[in-house]
Amino acid sequence: MAAPQPIPYQINSDVYFTRLEDLPFSCWLDSGRPYCHYGRYDILTALPATRIVTRGYESAVIDYRYGFNNGLRYRESSRQSSREDPFSLLAGTLATLPKTKDGSLPFHGGALGYFSYDLGRRYHGLEPHTETGTGFAQMNMGIYHWAVVQDHHLQAAWLVSLPSCQPELLNHIHTRLQAPAPGPPAPLAVDALTATSDRGEYLDRLRVIGDYILAGDCYQVNLSHCFRGNYRGSPYSAYQVLREVMASPFSAYLSMGDETILSLSPERFLQVRGRQVLTQPIKGTVRRHPDQQSDKQLAHYLSNSAKNRAENLMIVDLLRNDLGHNCIPGSIRVDGLFDLQSFPNVHHLVSHISGVLKADASSIDLLRDCFPGGSITGAPKRRAMEIIDELETQRRGVYCGSIGYINNNGDMDTNIAIRTVSCDGQTLYCQGGAGITADSDPEEEYQESLDKVKAILDTLVTIR
Repeated sequence: MAAPQPIPYQINSDVYFTRLEDLPFSCWLDSGRPYCHYGRYDILTALPATRIVTRGYESAVIDYRYGFNNGLRYRESSRQSSREDPFSLLAGTLATLPKTKDGSLPFHGGALGYFSYDLGRRYHGLEPHTETGTGFAQMNMGIYHWAVVQDHHLQAAWLVSLPSCQPELLNHIHTRLQAPAPGPPAPLAVDALTATSDRGEYLDRLRVIGDYILAGDCYQVNLSHCFRGNYRGSPYSAYQVLREVMASPFSAYLSMGDETILSLSPERFLQVRGRQVLTQPIKGTVRRHPDQQSDKQLAHYLSNSAKNRAENLMIVDLLRNDLGHNCIPGSIRVDGLFDLQSFPNVHHLVSHISGVLKADASSIDLLRDCFPGGSITGAPKRRAMEIIDELETQRRGVYCGSIGYINNNGDMDTNIAIRTVSCDGQTLYCQGGAGITADSDPEEEYQESLDKVKAILDTLVTIR
């Protein structure tokens, strides 16, 4: 591993990413700093050496080549097709990278991108679909040999790289980071956003779920609906605004060729550091109020809501069971229940579950066996997913999947891709949902599904 190269620290990583954003397959795993103080690290990268893109049962493995005559040249050098399990394929590709002994930084090089919700179908006996309804891949991961890492606790930054990273590429990145700031991207203009289901249809589906719960089919189901609209201009210009409006610790901006993902997620799915595992599910949400006293009352209501606490506990039990497939027996602990976390648009209840990975298990094994996250399916997971499949009119795609990284030494951090906008070059998609239990009030659940994405939708249609 090449030694990390210190670079000037920036309070706002947007200072650096604006200089990298136009590079192919640029990505930013964003802590939300300086607008949100829950997160710590930012990871910025671009120009992957390899990409793995899965659709249905087929994965394309695409290698790229760099050249530096008269500026950077970056082009596809080979492409292969594979029907291997996507997680196994990713693990095999990562195994070819040199391992990092220094664990002081979260990322030195490795895999970064997204796993769509629909990738999880094959692992729960549901037929995978070639298309998700939005056209997005089931898995879209790049293998990156360099990154900018910012540590906002230490107020320090580095350019990190693997030994395989070409010196000319690192020089090119250094030059970009020191260059004058480019002009602002083209503002995003969004046509009117329309929902895939109206209030009446959503409430009818809630009643179906209620019947399933009363019949004993399930305990909880997360039901969402999608908003979509055509757009013009740069999604990055929208992300710059959104991260100020509703900054969150597990945010991300991914430019993946024809796909662009903007995520303002407050929820960690799975973190692995060494053998230590952490998951932090969110269940229980209430809107913020502009009046301080009213806002405190809403937070107090959420913290003491028997319904929301029960809903959270169901998912804690589900995740403890999921972790048990790959963690040492007896190592799984609930370190915190129902902690109140407040964000610009909503209050949440967050729980904390930890464990220790078995010696013969990897972070990718853990991710596969826990995927998709239980907080956005319901319980039991497979039956909840079947009901979601029956009632939701559009495949979820990236929404409710996971965005994050797997370092070359196996360390990993991923989010639950909620509060997420997916752009395909013409149409953008944004979904919101709510967890339905026996005690749910249909009108309240419908309102919660809107409250979670209202700030995003309002911002998108007012940006000019």
